[in-house]
Amino acid sequence: MSKTQLVDFENLSLDLSNFRMMPQKNESDAINGMIAIGQDRFNAVINSIIDDGYLNTENIIVLKDGGNLVVKEGNRRVAALKIIHGIYDVDDFGIPDSTKNKILELDEIWKKENKKIPCVVYDEKEAEKVSKIVSLTHGKGEKASRDPWASIARARHNRDENGAKEYGLDLLEKYLVEGKNLTEQQKERWAGDYYISVLDEALRKIFSRCGFEKLEDLVTNYPKIKDRTKLEEIMRAIGLENLGFSTLRNKNEDFALFYGFPPLEKEQDSGETPSPNPNTSQGKNPSSNENPSSNENPSNTESTSGGNQSDSGNTSQDKASGGGSTSGKNSSKKEPKASAINTQANVRNLLRKFSPIGNRPKVVTLRDELLKINIKNNPIAFCFLLRSIFEISGKAYCNENEISTTKKNGRDNTLSEILNKATNHLTANNSNQAMVKVLHGALLEINNPDRILSVTSMNQLVHNPTFSVQQQDICTLFGNIYPLLEAMN
Repeated sequence: MSKTQLVDFENLSLDLSNFRMMPQKNESDAINGMIAIGQDRFNAVINSIIDDGYLNTENIIVLKDGGNLVVKEGNRRVAALKIIHGIYDVDDFGIPDSTKNKILELDEIWKKENKKIPCVVYDEKEAEKVSKIVSLTHGKGEKASRDPWASIARARHNRDENGAKEYGLDLLEKYLVEGKNLTEQQKERWAGDYYISVLDEALRKIFSRCGFEKLEDLVTNYPKIKDRTKLEEIMRAIGLENLGFSTLRNKNEDFALFYGFPPLEKEQDSGETPSPNPNTSQGKNPSSNENPSSNENPSNTESTSGGNQSDSGNTSQDKASGGGSTSGKNSSKKEPKASAINTQANVRNLLRKFSPIGNRPKVVTLRDELLKINIKNNPIAFCFLLRSIFEISGKAYCNENEISTTKKNGRDNTLSEILNKATNHLTANNSNQAMVKVLHGALLEINNPDRILSVTSMNQLVHNPTFSVQQQDICTLFGNIYPLLEAMN
């Protein structure tokens, strides 16, 4: 029988197998995983508890597991308490300074009053009952309330609890470990916030082109498949929301051509029966009021900004770019088109293959925002972000290689000086002639004040009210400076 009782939060263990995430090694990793999936929600929970104390709106659901009391519902609230009380260092989790200051102001009386929290504790033999309760709990929309499960969590629950086949999820989890084109930040976020049903549909359209008779065989053999790079580019595009249902279901275009797959002569079935559970990634999203940032958007995951949709950054894999999408009767015979160097399509093609390594979360964010900008309608905005991504990249490269970015008087180096220092290191002070040749055009472009994409010109965009740029100039010259951006990352 379950018992409702007050439990010291310190005696509660976070669920390291929370369905929202891949299994975690320890509580610190689990907290980072929660934050990566929904930082705004996590911060809202912390601030709610600090401002109002721990309010018993819903009991924590706890399952006895040997000598441990494992939290099955309420992990964010318990994690927030562990940070507030200093069990874990607040500086380890990217908590905003305003929230940190609130924590520092809490006195011992507050901490004593918010140490024990109401829990419903179930015995080990009641694990199945707890699982049913967990399944029926989610759906509220307030930020500080329980976070509705995204489709990936529903798929994980369906697989782990119901024994259903979830091939998209299986492949995603392997990709997050083995993938070569994603960052650590993306691994954390996509483990719990990823358009899994988009991946499911894409896989059904490409498994036979990878040489497999069944979708299951593709998932089982990954990463040791001949089309690994192509498949991983598709998975990354889905994660970045550059590939969605609208492109997959366009009858006049074959999305897979853009990624280098051969034409599909005949649509084939995966050989698997879709899961009957309507709450899994195989079916429609049952909740109409779920947060689109953490759930499926079956109508179109390719929202755009900065211009009209027909010429924006993420629609239909850039029809204008000739990004492999063809139409009409001859679509199966056409190969992906190349893009002229003076077009936005060429810029996007370069940015799409730009995959920073190491700790570069801000570089990744800037790249994703650059992809969404319509250069024709917003050339200045594109240049502002372009300058930012070069500065962040240059400083990150210098920091990693212990290159000083300050002068003897303590003042910061200019952007031009930072990029020159990075280039000197990349070329081993011009002794690496192969790298000198690769970066020559970029340095010429950036250091020449008369060039459109030079540091001087980008500064003029900020300070000179009459200075402007043209789309074609940006697109043409971006290809010259791109090698330096790629080399620093």
